[in-house]
Amino acid sequence: MRCSICGFQIDLVEDAIEHGWTPYFFDGDREHEVACPTCSAALLQMGEDGEWEVKEDFRGKLKYLDETGYEARQDHLLIGIAVLENEPGKLNWQW
Repeated sequence: MRCSICGFQIDLVEDAIEHGWTPYFFDGDREHEVACPTCSAALLQMGEDGEWEVKEDFRGKLKYLDETGYEARQDHLLIGIAVLENEPGKLNWQW
């Protein structure tokens, strides 16, 4: 799993539960996937309806990694290229 705000990853769902990851949250009407404990503590709050939501000061101002728009895909592409350039042995791809 990957935090939809900062991108921090955790391998096991059990570990995510144990360490207090938020399973989903809302920014206005838009639902987003998981958030790590650090982002949850800094940016999220429990809403009046009992759902996790972005704190008012941050609503509409965050860029999420779980969005499927062009900008989000570009960020993922750049991250992938940076990793490949730092690992020359992994550039020998076979398709």
